[in-house]
Amino acid sequence: MPDWLLTCVLLAAGGGAGTLGRYWLGRLVVEFQNARWPGLEFPFGTFLINVAGSLALGFIAALCIGHEEPSRRHWYLLLGAGFCGGFTTFSAFSLETYELIHDGKSIRAGAYVMGSVAAGVLGVWCAMRAMGKT
Repeated sequence: MPDWLLTCVLLAAGGGAGTLGRYWLGRLVVEFQNARWPGLEFPFGTFLINVAGSLALGFIAALCIGHEEPSRRHWYLLLGAGFCGGFTTFSAFSLETYELIHDGKSIRAGAYVMGSVAAGVLGVWCAMRAMGKT
């Protein structure tokens, strides 16, 4: 198989799996949130997915990027660029932030942006530290 085709297959397979994971985990979190805290308007599903995706990408990057073993590139394409790229939800995050602002909930929007970015960066840092890369 040519390298370009293998790259496409790995990205598509990982991205598809990540997208499915994002969808089902997001639904599960929304159902839990609605059952426990009805009426609470905060996008916890996207928040959790972005933080988990950042943490996972940190581990995957630590294991794969710059490694001398050539197969690590394939693993990164499948799991890092593919799965984490399909799993994380920056576009949904952006839309939800806009909606919070549009609905007059600027403080919640600010908390969502600051919390998501801080927790995402912290997730990558924790993963890199756990893997001995910092």
